[in-house]
Amino acid sequence: MSASELETLPFAERFGAGQSPRRVEDERLLTGRGRFIGDQVFPGELAMVVIRSPHAHAELGAVNVSSAKAMPGVAGVFTAEDLVRDGIGPIGFAAVIGGPDNGRMAAPPRFLLAHERVRYVGDPVAIVVADRIDRAKDAAEAVGVAFKPLPAVTCLREATLPGAPLLWPKAGGNVAGSFEMGDRSAVADAMAKAHHVVRLALVNNRVVANPMEPRGAVGLYDQATEKFSLYGCCQAPHLMRRLLTREVLRIPEEALRILVSDMGGGFGARIAPYPEESLVLYAARKLGKPVRWQADRSELFLAEHHGRDHESDCSLAFDANGRVLALEARVLANMGAYLSYFGAAIATRTGNRVATGVYNIPALHITVHCVLTNTASTGPYRGAGRPEAIYRLERLFEVAAAELGIDPVELRRRNLVPRDAIPYRTQAGELYDSGDFGRVLDRALAAADWAGFEHRRAEALMNGRLLGHGLSCHIDTTSGLEPNETASVEVAADGTITLLSGTQAMGQGLATVYTQMAAHRLGVEPAIIAVVQGDTERVPSGVGSYGSRSLMIGGSAIAEGVDALIAQGRKLAAERLEAAESDIGYAEGRFFIRGTDRGTSLAELAQSVSPKTLSAQGTATAPFCFPNGCCVVEAEIDMETGTIRVVRAVAVDDVGTVINPMIVHGQVHGGTAQGIGQALIERCHYDASSGQLMTASFMDYCLPRADDLPFFETVTDATSPATTNRLGAKGAGECGVVGTPPALVAAVIDALRDYGVRQLQMPIRSETIWRILSGKVR
Repeated sequence: MSASELETLPFAERFGAGQSPRRVEDERLLTGRGRFIGDQVFPGELAMVVIRSPHAHAELGAVNVSSAKAMPGVAGVFTAEDLVRDGIGPIGFAAVIGGPDNGRMAAPPRFLLAHERVRYVGDPVAIVVADRIDRAKDAAEAVGVAFKPLPAVTCLREATLPGAPLLWPKAGGNVAGSFEMGDRSAVADAMAKAHHVVRLALVNNRVVANPMEPRGAVGLYDQATEKFSLYGCCQAPHLMRRLLTREVLRIPEEALRILVSDMGGGFGARIAPYPEESLVLYAARKLGKPVRWQADRSELFLAEHHGRDHESDCSLAFDANGRVLALEARVLANMGAYLSYFGAAIATRTGNRVATGVYNIPALHITVHCVLTNTASTGPYRGAGRPEAIYRLERLFEVAAAELGIDPVELRRRNLVPRDAIPYRTQAGELYDSGDFGRVLDRALAAADWAGFEHRRAEALMNGRLLGHGLSCHIDTTSGLEPNETASVEVAADGTITLLSGTQAMGQGLATVYTQMAAHRLGVEPAIIAVVQGDTERVPSGVGSYGSRSLMIGGSAIAEGVDALIAQGRKLAAERLEAAESDIGYAEGRFFIRGTDRGTSLAELAQSVSPKTLSAQGTATAPFCFPNGCCVVEAEIDMETGTIRVVRAVAVDDVGTVINPMIVHGQVHGGTAQGIGQALIERCHYDASSGQLMTASFMDYCLPRADDLPFFETVTDATSPATTNRLGAKGAGECGVVGTPPALVAAVIDALRDYGVRQLQMPIRSETIWRILSGKVR
């Protein structure tokens, strides 16, 4: 259908749920009119360089800054002593679990600049600020830092052993906190009585988020008002403002305005603050000029939060009929050298909300130890704990199917939570409010032609290829950590409409979806609608965007706000037209007296009020909801080289109500690509002896490229909308990254079924496969 033909359709057919109008962001972004952090230049701004530790663990001695201060263009050099003297505090963390001996979590404070000791390669030590970035870099080379190296530990299991180097000696060990969920004795009894118990040791490899846009920040300070402004890359500006003002800068919250314009990705790594955001604000106040910090890619490998990095010992018990009796997992989660704000929460409570997956598991026991190591901190990364939990469970099911001699599809089907059991309370304590897991499984098998696979396997073998297939049934929990959001809808005197939301765009198309929803409900053209996010002054409250919460809560708030605007307008129109409110209708931006030609527009009503703007608010509150799906992957192995090629990836996802299918499919595609990356090629690796990061650039850390990926086949199932929010939406951002890794690992192992392979750890490298095929590994 042509653009002109599309424009003649009714609004419901153009913008209603299930339609995919063109993204409103794209023309601006694709024609170079985006406003990323590097595009925002301020008169007289200075450049900041962070001096970082080259040691994984060392006592920090004198920092000699005299030579650097005397160099051309240098405006200031600052160390931890300066910050402490000026009352700057450390960045806190969410202490969501208990610490050693039932106390508080025990971890070193995360000062903006290292104080007395450095704990990982990349730990900030000092900052240099100059009039040009090249001069700041030159001066940084002149700063002398005295280090006394200490033994370091980067390996999770080694960090928990007696005699391991201690990152925080006051705690007496490297376990910062421990978490326990479920019934230990019930699981022990079930394991003892089980017909069969499958046991696995699993590694969920450390990865780097790597958003397209490197992180940066610009700090400004107005001496007259004593107020700060921070321009940056942040998924949750209001959370960042709260943490920086209360804990770090120790100023009133209203004294800091945070502004986020276009943002080239986030993936969870840019929710909470890092030291650099506070450092540019500190330097701006000290020097009286705007201060910019802009990372390069290698600096981000060192300094931005990493993701995953768990090691687990897992057990799944079955009765004689292949029914699950109990699940147990003992998990070590690598926190890095310091606890990031959400690090412990992700590894413990957040991920394990879906520990039992889509299955009826009557007994559960999970323990997680959060371990400090001399590595960069870990934190949220797309999926945030749920991929780790689902990976454990799905690998157990695959191995159990082989050991029990039961088809992997059939074993899953026997244990799925049936449709008629929902709402279903899991042993993890969550209430699955909607879903039809059997239907989703069946649709995925049909879409992937599971029944015809053996014919494709035989064809591949004739061509010197080993072909395998695997599947995973997965479930996610859309974020409800702060289960509320408020949105405002404003109509100006010229008829333009502004939607203000506390969620945050980072490339996922929020402006398109919010505009689509408002255009449909108000009956107006999208061209007159603007979306404002990322400004803590214009949008006074908000939670941000993470955990696929934007549509289910943020979109619901937009819908509430639009309804409130129409209700307000109807009342004003009744007064203006001298009619009963019940006689006032509304359509396509205009109120009218039913049965007559008398009416008034939204713009006219805005002109009639002071200050010539109609404004209404909507607030939405929603508890957790549970998007789920089934992923099927086919992987092909070259028998001569061991090279793995993903030849098919099929996903059927129940994301509830689908507002814009194009955007949902794009989200699933992106998550699937990241899942393939983790399963096959991505690994953040530290040298065990020196603690040096060995994968600090794209020369050593590989991301999936277009030719590593198949054509994605994605299907949505909207037959079981969420009951926890007015839209019925569940969220789509994490589906691909939760379901793909276990399905792909299962496919590779299935391709190697004649070689006695039971388990492979991620990432599965071609060299590993070549050694298996060559008989060098059994």
